[in-house]
Formats: sequence, structure tokens, C-alpha cells
Amino acid sequence: MLRRNITHDGARMTTITRLRVGDEAFLVASMIERCPRSMMIRELLKNAQEAAAEAPAPRVEFSAITVEGARKLVLWNTGRGLTAEELYRMCDIASSVNKRTGLDGNFGMGAKVASLPSNQHGMRYRSCRDGVVHQVILGKRDGIYGRVHQPGADGRPTEIIDATAAARAEGRDIGLDWTEVVLLGNRADQDTVADPYDGHPRSGPAWLVEAIGARFFRFPAGQQVMLAPGLAGQPGRYALRSAAQRLAALPHYERVALPAGVAIHYAYDAPAPDRPGVNASHASGLESAEGMGGVVFQNEIYGALRAHHWRREAPGFGVPTGARHVSILVELPDGFPVQAEGYREALRHRGGVQPLVRMLDFAAQVAENLPLWLKAILAENSPAGALAEEVQRQMAALLEEMGVVRRRPPRQRLSDRQAPAAPRPPGPPQPPGAAPAPTFESAPDLILLRSPGEIADAGLAHRAACYYPESHQLHVNMAYPAVPRLAAMLTGSAPGEETHPAMQAAAQSVAERAMVLRVARALVHALDKRGRPAEWNDVHMRTLMSPESLTLAADDIHTGLPEAREGFRAAMAEGDAAD
Repeated sequence: MLRRNITHDGARMTTITRLRVGDEAFLVASMIERCPRSMMIRELLKNAQEAAAEAPAPRVEFSAITVEGARKLVLWNTGRGLTAEELYRMCDIASSVNKRTGLDGNFGMGAKVASLPSNQHGMRYRSCRDGVVHQVILGKRDGIYGRVHQPGADGRPTEIIDATAAARAEGRDIGLDWTEVVLLGNRADQDTVADPYDGHPRSGPAWLVEAIGARFFRFPAGQQVMLAPGLAGQPGRYALRSAAQRLAALPHYERVALPAGVAIHYAYDAPAPDRPGVNASHASGLESAEGMGGVVFQNEIYGALRAHHWRREAPGFGVPTGARHVSILVELPDGFPVQAEGYREALRHRGGVQPLVRMLDFAAQVAENLPLWLKAILAENSPAGALAEEVQRQMAALLEEMGVVRRRPPRQRLSDRQAPAAPRPPGPPQPPGAAPAPTFESAPDLILLRSPGEIADAGLAHRAACYYPESHQLHVNMAYPAVPRLAAMLTGSAPGEETHPAMQAAAQSVAERAMVLRVARALVHALDKRGRPAEWNDVHMRTLMSPESLTLAADDIHTGLPEAREGFRAAMAEGDAAD
């Protein structure tokens, strides 16, 4: 049996033996290669901003240089430079210079770990301290990550060299302190300005602007992030705006304060008149981002929903259509009980099983606190119409007839001050100690989608409908094939055969009404199953209310066919009488 002696430290006996690393090379490689590549720009820019904050004139700038005939991306910042010893020590994993290392602070490995998977050929660090520039290159050689050996002043390989002359020749001012990182990529001929991840993932022309805009809600006070001339297709130097700056500059923007220091930022960027689908304020600018959603913590955006991901989830936040022009960000105060994961890609709640913090966690509060001006814009852009109103009335009547109790999580109207309780409607007095009367379910808002863009945004290209429990909305694809199939049955026409316009219009109207009613009734019966966990658990309920289940109801065109035919005959008779 292996035994170790317990050692004493003076008068104090140690109570623990420190764990060590058995295979250091494997541990370092696994930490690096498991890191999401998308975190590279966040980590590099964060480091640069923290260093620049110490400078009298903070400057952070992205630019490009040519190395061995290929363009390489450069990030340069002012701030206290590093000595040779500090630069050498900074390159180790879990090592940080002039920063406190901790789970709530600096991990000491972010920029190196996030950048090396995409820069195995090398990432070159230079730092100027008191007029002297030192250089170190990190990379991967023979399967091992570490400091790449460079020719020293005496020609012999060394890990760190004096690069003062080289920096001066490249035009760098050595009269002030600064630090520079050059991304050399995975190959000597790789263009890391256009292709920073070597094709994994592929990067669009605006990848750098998008990476910064989707992560940084605010920049440090007094700092700007500059792009050098030509880097983003601009003739001169360009100062990027943070997400907070972009939103606050829009004509339609509001910050809604909630209890416990939480705030919700709502913004609407109207579409450009001559460019459908493009936001007006971004129609000709460098920052061409669409609407987005996300959670803000300590001035950074986590779990960002963008492009089709945001457009598909937006109805759950009370934005039925037009999400590409709407941005909603939930900002948590610094003391909120959450913490970043090891690679800082996501937030987790503190305590318990530490579940991920998701934008969806705040859907009810977001929908409940939508500003009136935003509601008006959304209503104007997606009118309900007579059909939606009729079906909602029928759903309300069926819900009442079936006695369906509301089982949704209650939405509390949140504001800086709690609103006074609304007076109760008159009714029979409740005996002392009696359980409160149940609240019956209301008919969901009905959103009828007709344009191909709206249908695609909702993910309904091949589905008939989708129910969003967070916002209690039912979205129906009015172009679903069940409609033309039933219309053809009503007119008796063969596929492709032309029919009289009046007859076709009447059949289309009746077929649309029939499909929407089938979907609506299916949803009502699904809502009635809630609150019976022994019979219908959460998995069952998700299946019952899924787009697939609602689509099956829409496909059953033979249900209610006699009623549809009677409605079609009535519509044609009414048209003949009008003639």
C-alpha cells in the first residue's frame, strides 16, 4: 500500500495534499481544442480593452499587415507594456499579468486558449515597455502547444526575442507603451483578415464587425474600437459603435426598468423604403446587423439570437412578425446570481444544477412589458383581419364551454413600482378560507402568415401552424397545401385547371377558414390536457402542441367537409344574388 508522510509547516500541520497534473501536454491541448473558436475575438478584444484602460489616451485598433505574402489580422492597443519576463510568463496557461485570477475575474487563459485552435501556425505577441519591444510566438509544433522557437540575436533558437528594430521599421511608435497580437492562422499562406478560422467555420465579409456587435453591448467608458483604413471596405479609419450605442441612436428605442435591477431594451429599426428586409439605419452603413435578442451581463451579450434563429423565436416574446427589424435585450445587474462558464460562451445560474441562462427564461416579462409604441407598430404591420377575429371568438367560446383552466405561468406586470391591484369584478362572496376561483384560459392571439418571408421566418415552410406558449400566440401558415387541396375539392377542378375568379376566391376563403378552425380546435383540446401530470406529462404536452401535431389537424381536410361545401354554396349563392 502506497503511503505518504504528512508534512508540517512550522507549527501548522497541512490538511491536504495538492493535486498535480499527470499529463500536462494532454491537459493543455484538451483545454485549447475544446474551446469554441467563436470566442477568439471576444477574448482578444477584452484583453486589449482592459490594457488600454490604463493608458492616458486609450486606443484599440484592428488592422492588417502582410507576413510572408499573406494578409494577417492585427489587434493593437495602448496601455502598460510587458517586460520580457512578464511577456514570457503571460504565455503560460492560467497565467495572468497585472490581473487578479479568479472564477469571477480573469481566468488567465481566455485569449490564448480561444485563439490557438485557429492559429496553430502561430499568434505573434509583441509588447513595448519603456522603448523596448519583445516578441514571442505561440503555436503548435509536433502535436504540442507552446512557445515557437525563433532565431535569437546570436542566431541560436530562443523563445523570446528583442523586436525593437523590427517594430520601428514597421512604423510602430516605441515612445509609448503598447501591445500587439498578429493572427498568423493555421497556414503561412492563410489570409486571416478574410478567413480567420481557416474555413471552420466559414466567415462572411463582415465577420469581424458581426462578432464584435453580437458580443459587446457597451465598450469601456472613453474607449473606441477602431478599424484601420481598408480593413472593412472603408476608405478611412472607422469607429465601431457598441450595440448599446446603435440601439440608443434609433428613433424607436426604450429602456424599461424592472424590479431587482433588471432592464429590458426594446428597439425598432424601420425597414428601408427601397430595400425590403434591410433596416433603414443600416442600409448604407458598415454595421448592417439585423434585429437580435440576447441577455446582457456586465456589458456583454450572452446567448445572442440572430438572423433566422431570432426570427423563429421572436413570437415567443410577443413579436409575431417583423423580427428582423426588432431588437430586444434583457440586461441583468452586476449582482445577479449568474456566472460565466469556463470559456465564457454562456451564462449559468448559480446554485443547484446551474442551468444555462437563456433569453427564453425572460419571455413572459419581455412580452408583458412591450412598449405601447412597439405594439402599435407590430399591429399595423400584421393586421389580424376578420378571419382571425372570428376564429378567436370561436376558440374563446370552446374554451369556456370545456372549462379549460389557465395553466400558463402567470405573467406579472413588472415595473419600478408595483401597480395597485385591480378591483375584482362583482360576484358571489367567497367563504373564508375558500380556494380562489380558477382563472379560465383565454383565446390565444391568432397570427395569419401569408408572405413567404414571414412563413420562412416562423419555420413553417413545411408546417401548418406553431403555438408559442410564452406569448400565447398561434401562428398559422395560410399558404399550407391543405388550403389549395380543399379549395380544389370545393370547385371540383383538376390540378392546374383554371376556374372562374369568383368561384376560386370563394373556395379559397372557405378553405382557409376551415383549415384555421381545424388547427384552432386541435390547440384548444391540447390546452385542455394541461394540469393532468399523471396522464399528460411535459413531454406529452410538448408533442400535443407541437407544429407537427397542429399540421396533422390541418391535413385532415375531410373533417368538416360537409360544412365547408355548405359554406362554399352559400358564398356562391350570395355572389349570384349580388350580381
